[in-house]
Amino acid sequence: MSNIEQFGKYLLLEKIAAGGMAEVYLSKSVGVTGLNKFFAIKRILPQYSSNEDFVAMFKEEANVAINLNHSNIVSIFDFGIEKSQFYLVMDFVEGRNLRQIINELKKNNKSFSIDQAIYMVKETAAGLDHAHRCTDAKSGRPLNITHRDMSPQNIMVSFEGEVEVIDFGIAKAETEHEETKAGTLKGKFGYMSPEQAEGLTIDPRTDVFALGIVLWELLANDRLFTGSNEAAILRKVRDCQIPSIRKINPTIPPELERIVMKALTKDRNFRYQTAANLHRDLNRFLNTQYPDFSQQDFSHFIKESFKNSYLEGRDKLIEYAKIEGQADAAIKKLEATITHALPPVPQAQEKNARTEENSEKSAMNQISELNENDPQLKINLDGVLNANMKKPRRRNIPANQGILGAGNPNTNIKSNPQSLNKTSITSLHKTRVTQSYKIPPQSQKNEVQSFFSKAVVISILVIAGLFYYKNGNKLSTTLPLKHNVPTQNLAKAPTPPADDVDGQTDLSSQAKVKVSVSSTPSGAMIYLDGRDTGYITPAIISAVANKDSQFILRKDGYLEYEVIKKFDQASQLLATLQPTAKAGYLNIYLSNGGPNTKISVNGKELTELPPVKKYPVVADRDVIIKAYNPITLLSDEQHLKLKPGDTQNVELILGRSKGPSQ
Repeated sequence: MSNIEQFGKYLLLEKIAAGGMAEVYLSKSVGVTGLNKFFAIKRILPQYSSNEDFVAMFKEEANVAINLNHSNIVSIFDFGIEKSQFYLVMDFVEGRNLRQIINELKKNNKSFSIDQAIYMVKETAAGLDHAHRCTDAKSGRPLNITHRDMSPQNIMVSFEGEVEVIDFGIAKAETEHEETKAGTLKGKFGYMSPEQAEGLTIDPRTDVFALGIVLWELLANDRLFTGSNEAAILRKVRDCQIPSIRKINPTIPPELERIVMKALTKDRNFRYQTAANLHRDLNRFLNTQYPDFSQQDFSHFIKESFKNSYLEGRDKLIEYAKIEGQADAAIKKLEATITHALPPVPQAQEKNARTEENSEKSAMNQISELNENDPQLKINLDGVLNANMKKPRRRNIPANQGILGAGNPNTNIKSNPQSLNKTSITSLHKTRVTQSYKIPPQSQKNEVQSFFSKAVVISILVIAGLFYYKNGNKLSTTLPLKHNVPTQNLAKAPTPPADDVDGQTDLSSQAKVKVSVSSTPSGAMIYLDGRDTGYITPAIISAVANKDSQFILRKDGYLEYEVIKKFDQASQLLATLQPTAKAGYLNIYLSNGGPNTKISVNGKELTELPPVKKYPVVADRDVIIKAYNPITLLSDEQHLKLKPGDTQNVELILGRSKGPSQ
């Protein structure tokens, strides 16, 4: 697990997806103690925040998606700028995208059944239809949205069997200020419509064609438009020669083939004119041909296909729910401070039977009503703290009760029987405790109310101060995080496990000191006394006080850093890592493939865009450089070994080798 970061009012818990210009994080909101709703936050990478074209596209995605509200579309909750980075806050879907599911099924020689394929496509069609018909919330006029990138990667399937459309990042919403330029290609080539491949003006019927491709591929268990390069794929899309699905899969009913071929008609005037029409035909076919299909059975199929990762994901979310942000910790600390500041109040001595009076009114409201009905009512507030808050008064009120017992679910107040005729005040839980009271002077009541009003104001100011003072700082700068699921509350710095393995001495009872370990560059693995702590720099490590501690920092491409030092108090350990003397360098060039191509060196995906200059690798070791385009499914791979100090140029040409199984 990567370092957790506080990003505005959200905690970025884990990176779940990354693209060429943006990344997506599993996140949760902070500042409301006990609230554990998870979100997916998509934010622009820092190097692209100044790219006006990309920022404009990102803003357009927010403006489009914020108007969409449908069960088959992932909702957008928030949009803004934090640390000079634009971000979107979306609903978190606990599941996988359709491409990931297809790949997983192929690994196990499985595929979707016909009814499952129909169900997913019809649900997607329902979401697209809502987007196509969506109106602007402010003006009420049609937005005329077209997704333009409808593909398996943008169809999310939850473990509960729900299907939702994501990523309206290049969706077109017609406005008075912006029109799509003719000749501009946007979207994945293998899922384009003929008119889109020609660079012509597009409309929602393009999304219908793309969804027809998805349905064809699900039924055929194969790709429809493939080629050795992007140009070859575009030629096939423009020609639009669709093989008969029944020749590939004879179990396909003729009516279903008719639906597929109508969605894939080259001339859009003879295609399904709306996603709603496609949804209607698929829904009718599913209900008549597969009446026993159920979302629950489909959910079970998805969970079984990802059984291990599903269970691990559930456990991970449980652990993430325990994590607190800085605001959460501040609130709890403040609550504890206020609680300890209030002196204890003795409990009442008399308890009577339960009552059945109205449970929806607060105690204060009921007292007000009783006073209006009976001006002679006298209620004693002697048990409430006096104005200087130094000690409780004589009368007894149940402990932890608050003003008039309104805060205690087990408390009722009963007035003098002679003046109230046994009328009682019932708490939300309808448990009654009776006690005789006298009404206090008005000035005393004002003093009590004034105290609590001031307490509330002070609490808000303290919380706001703590939150905004530290907001935006990475928690990893003060809180070390392991790569596995955290089990400690992040309000406290976790300590490494005790040295009780392999016969080593248990040091848990000895005094510890906190050592803040940082390195330049960061990301070095930290070893303490020969043991892997599980943390990477920067992190806070607990070491035994007044004892020689050996710290070793290791990072690929850098010399090992070692220091033995004794710490008697909280300290800092700063290390500058030196590049290994036995290093070679690569200049990596990409001849084709475009910005969607992913390049990796020895399995590590590079964040830099090609050409990549002077990339260091360990000399005298085998180096594997790979390039892969997930859209065209083309790849290339080069193997080499460098001598110390050598620099070698590597040219990658997609199509020279076979890509991953799709």
